[in-house]
Amino acid sequence: MICRSLFIPLIIITVNLTLFKSATASEPLCTFSQATPGQLVTEGGTLPKKLVTFASAGGSPTKIDVTCTQSTNITVSVPIQVAGPQFTPISAVATVTTPSGGSTKTGDAPLPLPAGTTPLTIDFSIDRGRSLRAGNYNFTVKFTTVP
Repeated sequence: MICRSLFIPLIIITVNLTLFKSATASEPLCTFSQATPGQLVTEGGTLPKKLVTFASAGGSPTKIDVTCTQSTNITVSVPIQVAGPQFTPISAVATVTTPSGGSTKTGDAPLPLPAGTTPLTIDFSIDRGRSLRAGNYNFTVKFTTVP
């Protein structure tokens, strides 16, 4: 019998950050802190093919705070699998949104951020293209910031 539900937590690990800074600066351009971990859930019926963080599917996005020393532009990588049954997705997208409604997703133009602290919401959508195997899946992303 096939189990109809999978518990799949999402952990955004903010250690894997790529920070670009001025050659004369001694401190990072931006620092990140996780405010709320997200939760991945399956989407797609009895034999789900997708992992998502969307509230409409029962998941929850990850929330982080980014504090920048000056105005900057941020981009986000594709979701990177760090745990669970390995697979190569046919589609994987991370979407970053600010409270003011600004957003960027994997492969889009950078999102401008002001100096100071900005809360960010990160949603994931990862499509395997065929039925997922049962397991606990974890994904992360890398951010790139450029002044």
